[in-house]
Amino acid sequence: MDVRKAAASDIEATVDLAERNRRQYQKYQPTFWRKHPQSAAMTQLFFTRLLTESGTFFLVAIEGSQLLGFLIARKFPSSPVFDPGGDTYLIDDFYVIEPRHWLTTGEALLSHASTLIHERGAVQILVTCGDRDLAKAETLRQSDLTIASNWWTKPLT
Repeated sequence: MDVRKAAASDIEATVDLAERNRRQYQKYQPTFWRKHPQSAAMTQLFFTRLLTESGTFFLVAIEGSQLLGFLIARKFPSSPVFDPGGDTYLIDDFYVIEPRHWLTTGEALLSHASTLIHERGAVQILVTCGDRDLAKAETLRQSDLTIASNWWTKPLT
């Protein structure tokens, strides 16, 4: 497996993987994670822009010609009432092709990104994880991440 910076040729596969995971997350929480009908087209434009955005880490894990997963980390402003002691990076788009790949591919992507982010001088990462995404959560736990916050939601219908 090769972990490297994403290229334009990776966009279609990363969008497909993101869309598949959005459909899964929508099952977990139908209102909060409701997928926009045009999410694939919007994501393609967004991911393409990220390829050239300085300070963004857009990594892919490839084996042969198959995308196994990807991770996007972007600088994230800390709340003005907290001082973590330096920059924070948010890892929001972070997916692998199958849940069984979290402990291998997911860990490799997270480790690679953490090294790059630390070299940039940041002091922490934040990683989003859906409440029922148990395989991803286990990888985050095994990678020494801890839960800092939970979001609770209630549809008002």
